[in-house]
Amino acid sequence: REAVVSTQSTGVNGPKLMEIDPAGSTRGYYGCAVGKGRQNAKTEIEKLEMSKMSCRELVKEVAKVIYSVHDEVKDKHFELELSWIGKDTNGRHELVPKDIFEEAKKYAEEALNDSDDEDTDM
Repeated sequence: REAVVSTQSTGVNGPKLMEIDPAGSTRGYYGCAVGKGRQNAKTEIEKLEMSKMSCRELVKEVAKVIYSVHDEVKDKHFELELSWIGKDTNGRHELVPKDIFEEAKKYAEEALNDSDDEDTDM
């Protein structure tokens, strides 16, 4: 199961994304991945220029990463869930609004289909 947000904390300078591993170690990230496809997802996340993107753009890219690392043959079906924290939510952790969620899901599915089309053309 892929997940990009592990936990977040609101620090002195605003919200922060933190990953807490089973041993209790914590690390701060701009973006991270946990679960079965974490290594592939982390690789894709590291390619993003997050500091130059809006939250709305990042939501679309994260959805694309989740779809791209999911192996339909090996992995079970998944249900995409997206949440965020930041200026758009006044620092509160909330589900991504439905219209933004649908836009991100469509973007990710189209990117996956485009990728599949390129694979079949070879």
